[in-house]
Amino acid sequence: MMDFVTVAAAVAGSVGSAVIFHPFDTLLTLRQTSMSASCILPFQQYWRGVTISALMSTPAFTLSLVSYRHAKKVFAPYFGADSGLNYIASSVTADIVSNVLFTPMENIKGRLQLKNGPGIESTRELIVNIYKKEGFRSFFRGYWMGLMIYTPNSVCYWYIYENLKTFMRQRNIEQWRDDIASHNSTSPISSSRDLTATQYALASSIASLGGETACNFLDIVRTRQQLALADEIKRVRPDDQHGLLTVARNLIKENGIVRALFKGLHIRLMYALPVGVLSMVIVEKIKPDIDDDYEL
Repeated sequence: MMDFVTVAAAVAGSVGSAVIFHPFDTLLTLRQTSMSASCILPFQQYWRGVTISALMSTPAFTLSLVSYRHAKKVFAPYFGADSGLNYIASSVTADIVSNVLFTPMENIKGRLQLKNGPGIESTRELIVNIYKKEGFRSFFRGYWMGLMIYTPNSVCYWYIYENLKTFMRQRNIEQWRDDIASHNSTSPISSSRDLTATQYALASSIASLGGETACNFLDIVRTRQQLALADEIKRVRPDDQHGLLTVARNLIKENGIVRALFKGLHIRLMYALPVGVLSMVIVEKIKPDIDDDYEL
């Protein structure tokens, strides 16, 4: 049975983060594809693709979160409710499901973000042109590469995030017991299980930092592969459309191995950290993910 409170929480978290931090996402796409090294763009270009991002990232993020939480419950009898194996299996399941929506969104949004100047297509015109010229399958270009990237990123994120929540919750309980022993608190034990917004934000920040840094290079390759058929990319790197190895080779040749690994990472973190914090704080405060059998 679908948890509609979780759905509502996911929608609220996704819409806010997708719109507020979209300019950073645009800068990241341009930096990853080497289409622009400047952070100064025409104002309109910062917001290209925001409509499709808000429309599709919301159901995609909602599907991901609902799938993750539901999978945790399904896998709990086999792996344990709060085990690393459960976090890993649940995050893999959520990625396989949600990438069906994330992949076409990234393809459409990325092409819109590359465009600048007069005569720019609308979102609808772009979608129609992609379908006519490249076919329906083009919307899902990079799906498998997306799984290769998002799955380890997601596994890393959820594993760190969940363990930090457990650690903080245990510390809260210990503090509650100390306060009760010294007669400084009369609050019920259940209140110690609830983390503060600051604690959720800290857990999400650390988890995002680990996941985004570890998968930065693969995400650049994925972005370049997805956008390889865009006119703007074909003019500067026509051979990117030949495959992943060609994309990776061009990236390393262009930047060197070390710079390629961390290309655009600072902008990536400027986007991922606040997005992760805002979305998860909203979600967790509306619908905390607390196991009813959590051991006190």
